[in-house]
Amino acid sequence: MEISKLNSTIHTELAMSKSKTPVMPLAEASAVIKPQQEVSDDCRLIESAQPQLEQLPDFDLGKVAQIRQSLIDGSFELNLEQLAETMVQQHG
Repeated sequence: MEISKLNSTIHTELAMSKSKTPVMPLAEASAVIKPQQEVSDDCRLIESAQPQLEQLPDFDLGKVAQIRQSLIDGSFELNLEQLAETMVQQHG
């Protein structure tokens, strides 16, 4: 049994014929979407804070060392109720 690929033009025609909405060429799509004239205050704030954020470490090495030590000496405590509440507050 031999399997061969469809010709790309045939494949494109099949895909377009099954589609309920016509595919808009890229040139037409860019003409429809107008660029935003004004930048929001939030965007400006993020842009100004970006250099400072890039200088921060990805994680707190001191906190990692503290947790590691508490795991080693057995003093690590996990409050599941507080963890669940925090998750609900953060993620809804």
